[in-house]
Amino acid sequence: MKKKIIAHIECGTDGWYSVYHNEDLPFGFFGEGKSVKEAKEDFLAVFEAMRQDHLERTGENVEVEFEFVYDASAFLQYYKGLLTLAGLARMTGINKGQLSQYVTGRRHPSPKTQERIKVSVQQFAQELSRAMA
Repeated sequence: MKKKIIAHIECGTDGWYSVYHNEDLPFGFFGEGKSVKEAKEDFLAVFEAMRQDHLERTGENVEVEFEFVYDASAFLQYYKGLLTLAGLARMTGINKGQLSQYVTGRRHPSPKTQERIKVSVQQFAQELSRAMA
């Protein structure tokens, strides 16, 4: 059975995305790119190269399944073309200016604020799925 690993997607102040994990694996790796797609592709390519190298050296096949999750800044940056800051402010109750600082990476939300954004977006997604019959 494949081990499920959370892969974290972050967006830096330079606009580049990085993907990393915190799991205990027999080798380390991460990915980066100018877009989420590029960073994910790099992450998966580096994983595969490291997995093959480890298999050749030890005979151990590392099989994992990745679940990609965004930090608040990466989520807001990635979806900024679909979700407006004004709409997100209404949805979350967080000031539009504060959300803007999270998007640009000038500030990072506290864990409590990240959870607030996550719960608000999840509730919105549930409302949308129920509204479309």
